[in-house]
Amino acid sequence: MSHTDGNDPNTDSGTASTGTESDSRTASTGTDAEGTGRHWRAGAASGLVAGAFMGLVLHAALGLMPTIGALIGIETAVAGWAVHLFNSTAFGALFVAIFDRSFFDDLSADVGGCLSLGVVHSALLGVITGGLLLPTALAVEGATSLPVPTLPVPGLTASFEFGAVIAVAHLLYGLALGRAFAAFTLAEGGIGWFQIDPVDR
Repeated sequence: MSHTDGNDPNTDSGTASTGTESDSRTASTGTDAEGTGRHWRAGAASGLVAGAFMGLVLHAALGLMPTIGALIGIETAVAGWAVHLFNSTAFGALFVAIFDRSFFDDLSADVGGCLSLGVVHSALLGVITGGLLLPTALAVEGATSLPVPTLPVPGLTASFEFGAVIAVAHLLYGLALGRAFAAFTLAEGGIGWFQIDPVDR
């Protein structure tokens, strides 16, 4: 006569294996979610840092902050800075939404690649904001043109001066965005005076 032991080792082994796999999947999902959350925060923070650098160029070279504030009906430097930094932070998060994908893993895995992605992102922003968002904002405010302050450089037209400064400012935004994002997300991306523990990245 045969009988079955209630504690079948095969059954116990199968149950343990299933439980281990389930725990592994849960841990993996939790880790992925945590990493994604860190990247969103890193993108927003990097956008804010990059926006500060870009804003300094716009403010020092063109005195453009009151004009940016005028787009929301408050023509002051404080309002302009608030609008600019808010948009810069949002565009930093947009950077993650566009480039934090497996297709760009090879580039986002090192500092140089992050710099390249940042510059590409800022170039796209320049086209979109200058060609679509800014004209739309002017139309909403009822303005026919943007009051462009000029640089005291003999022999250059106002439009060229303005375009050159805007281009440099966007380039600086892209470089600062990419470098800050690398510092926040890559173990080897730390900056000497701005060290972040890799465990916290």
